[in-house]
Amino acid sequence: MAGRGHAEKAQSLGLEVVGFGDQLEEAAERARTEFGGRYATTDTGRIMRDDSIDVVLIATHHDAHHPLAIAAAEAGKHILLEKPMCLTYAQAVEVAEAVEKAGVKCVINCKFRIAPAVRKVRQLLPRPRVSHGQLAMRESENIGNPWVWRADDGGGLLISTTVHTIDLLGYLMDSAADRVYAEGRVFGDNKGTEGYPDALVGTILWKNGGLSTVISTDQGMNPFVSKWFLEIWDGERSAVLSADMNRADFSGCDVDHVDARELPQETQDNAAMMVNLIEAIRTDGDTLCDARDGVQAVAICNALDAAARTGTPQTVQ
Repeated sequence: MAGRGHAEKAQSLGLEVVGFGDQLEEAAERARTEFGGRYATTDTGRIMRDDSIDVVLIATHHDAHHPLAIAAAEAGKHILLEKPMCLTYAQAVEVAEAVEKAGVKCVINCKFRIAPAVRKVRQLLPRPRVSHGQLAMRESENIGNPWVWRADDGGGLLISTTVHTIDLLGYLMDSAADRVYAEGRVFGDNKGTEGYPDALVGTILWKNGGLSTVISTDQGMNPFVSKWFLEIWDGERSAVLSADMNRADFSGCDVDHVDARELPQETQDNAAMMVNLIEAIRTDGDTLCDARDGVQAVAICNALDAAARTGTPQTVQ
């Protein structure tokens, strides 16, 4: 699904789609048939060796992010990498080092950073003190994705999906994380044998002194605030992000609310990480969620998982 969405976006931006790679030949060929392109292949090396390709979009299962991103960087390709950047902190660091050594642009698709409502919150509350973020979804949303719960593939709900929330908290708190604590439980009977919690409640202490709480669960969705929800306070002002981060409501600010769905269509269309990556390539600027940002999100997720398993606070790497 993510790969299909990226192909659609590339087409809408007028980018030439050259090739599709997949472990399943028929899946790669279906994508080429739908979106065009010169070829479909099961050999990702063919894509990396193709000098006509400038940008590689990586939207695979999470375990493949690490080798494919390193191969792309070493081949001199700019990279749009789906979240999570990698499954482990060590893997994420290796990808970041490969990107930096190659001098290519990389954006992690932590898409909420570029949402207009989120950007307004960051502008109006630049020095927040306390925040809360959550992912609350239904169990049924992952029934068709059992791989999410496998250690060597998906890595569990926290790093597979809630990483969006973790990254957004770091972006809005504008700080690296210091230490975390969490409690987690496995309530469902279809979550594999790895012990990844389907309900986790955690705290994050940021190095700038800020404090966040986080909830990660697939035990039900709150229809009033949506699957994704975040609150933030700075001592005088506050903001609430809801409607899948499309809407921000403010207290103590000159602005009452911002709703991306009320903005011009062009503004909505440009709120995409692929647009940000292309702009960074053209201007030699920075991406909105670069490789080091991706490393931090993975490090926090790993630390929260370790805290939930051990019952002890964890220092974030």
